[in-house]
Amino acid sequence: MADAKAYEIEKAQENWGQYLAQNGPDGLTRRAWWAIVCRSRIALDRQIRSPPMHSPFTKIRRGATALGLIVLLAIVGFHNIAGYGWVEAVWMVVITISTVGYGEHSAHDGTTQLLSIAVILLGTTAAAYTFTGMIQLTLQGEFDRAFGRRRMEKELSKLKKHTIICGFGKSGPVLAKDLQRRRSKFVILEIDPVNFQHAIDLGYLAINADATDEEALKQANICYASAIVVALPTDAQNVFITLSARNLCPSIRIVAQADQESSSRKLRQAGANEVVMGHQMVAEYMSRLVTRPTAARFFSSLTEPEFKDLMLDEFAILNGSAIENQSIAGLGIRDKHELLVVAIKGHDERLDFNPRGDRVLKVGETILVMGKQEDVSAFQKSYSLVESDAQF
Repeated sequence: MADAKAYEIEKAQENWGQYLAQNGPDGLTRRAWWAIVCRSRIALDRQIRSPPMHSPFTKIRRGATALGLIVLLAIVGFHNIAGYGWVEAVWMVVITISTVGYGEHSAHDGTTQLLSIAVILLGTTAAAYTFTGMIQLTLQGEFDRAFGRRRMEKELSKLKKHTIICGFGKSGPVLAKDLQRRRSKFVILEIDPVNFQHAIDLGYLAINADATDEEALKQANICYASAIVVALPTDAQNVFITLSARNLCPSIRIVAQADQESSSRKLRQAGANEVVMGHQMVAEYMSRLVTRPTAARFFSSLTEPEFKDLMLDEFAILNGSAIENQSIAGLGIRDKHELLVVAIKGHDERLDFNPRGDRVLKVGETILVMGKQEDVSAFQKSYSLVESDAQF
């Protein structure tokens, strides 16, 4: 159907163009007429034969180009056909395309009237096409923002047992990258528009809001979150967020960042489970690189994506678990699964490093194992184990 319509328009344009070329004035005017017809033919062919939606910028560019060409050729046409001066020809083109008219120069011969008809039809079509591109550009931006907000709200409503990252400044990108590598769900709270846009560009789920506002924490579904990382620039902000998070969700695990030792104590009093002092950790790691470089590089490599052969993971022993009340030797963790049991965290929060083979695993404990990635995954699947949310 579209091909038949395109053929009819093509033939009509061809016949009309040949008529004007044969009967119109000589020289430049005849070539101008033919150029107008050919240009309109190309534009219509593109619209008919390429029905898929064009981008608004493409529409604006094509429409403006066509309109500019039509105006230029129409000015030349009025100058040569009707004998107007250049300024008067421009005036005639403007009032013709705008359909104002003002009753100017109503007495025209047949050729000038045909030129006016062509200018009105082609000019208004090109102007309308350009205008629709502008409207589409405006509406598309609004729709994208609306649908983006709707998509974000939908994803947030589904989030459970996720991590909330407060702040996407220095440590946020590294943390988000590692959580994504581990396939852990998370959402970012960032008030700075530049950092927020950076998170969006990386494909992360993010909210442009102030993390010190309780409403922002609620929007991040804090009541269903398993952990929150508080890493804002100032210790005062981190203490305030820690207090708010603990008040909103008493069971959530809070990991907070601090710069001062005094702030570390305040964060723990506010409810933080773990407090990380960046400069202190850097200094300790540098010290280990000096005194125990091999050990330092080994433990550092466990968190690097490039170190794929070795994996360190932890599993919670829940009620009804297949490894409940089983010994390490009885499960064959070392012999059968070829894993190293690094430690077991007991009910008293103490770590039992390198436990003996007759050590019995109990409900509420957490086992930390290390080995090849495929061996750790096979061990987890064999007993349907759940990764622990606890942090050593």
